[in-house]
Amino acid sequence: MQLIAFPEPEQSLRALSREYPDGHCLAEHWHEGAQLIYAVSGVMELSCADGLWLISPQQALWMPPRLRHRLRARGPVSLRSLYLRDPACPPGLPAVPTSLGVTPLLRELLCRACSLPPAAAWSVRERRLLQVLLDEIAWAQACPLRLPMPRDPRLQRLCLGLLAQPGDPRGLEQWGRQVGASSRTLARLFQAELGMGFMLWRQQARVFAALPRLSAGEPVTRIATELGYETAGAFSAAFRKLMGCAPRDYR
Repeated sequence: MQLIAFPEPEQSLRALSREYPDGHCLAEHWHEGAQLIYAVSGVMELSCADGLWLISPQQALWMPPRLRHRLRARGPVSLRSLYLRDPACPPGLPAVPTSLGVTPLLRELLCRACSLPPAAAWSVRERRLLQVLLDEIAWAQACPLRLPMPRDPRLQRLCLGLLAQPGDPRGLEQWGRQVGASSRTLARLFQAELGMGFMLWRQQARVFAALPRLSAGEPVTRIATELGYETAGAFSAAFRKLMGCAPRDYR
């Protein structure tokens, strides 16, 4: 399903704000232009054919044009979306979905863009503001906030099981008995389809599960225990390795 982002044929840039309750889902859809999606508060999950991404106050998501995707609110979410198409689209941005770090300046520019009048009424000052916004998007640093998803049905069952219960302590031997594959086969599939081993994928899935809970203010120790870590320190080390900051600093 195509969602119309540009009601006027000549329009090439549009910013919108939306509020979503916990659990709200947007069915699979696509846009004619590219999109920058940002959560001022809360965490939004985006899924498409080969992966999951989380959109949060720390990371926006760059979505190329015409890529089918779904969205789900992981708690109440205040969302800001910037839709772009030529000639407004900055050159050199990725051709695949990419998480981008959000600086305080980029955050304020995105929020300000959502309050602008229709394009026909933009002043010279407002056009300059939007140009600075486009420059900031082009300069934003990519973040490794992506969880790849497999196509093999056996590996899909394993990965979906871990997404549903990220604290599940079972190893490949136990999972293999459930999904009908040997541990050796599953290990090979992880590397072939996801480019990483089982332990690393599970660690990333656990960090993904922690993000909306951290944003909601849950205690780090409780999150660590329920996600299968023996200590809060072990969880913090895994979190810092992926996110570049401690869990307490992510809030």
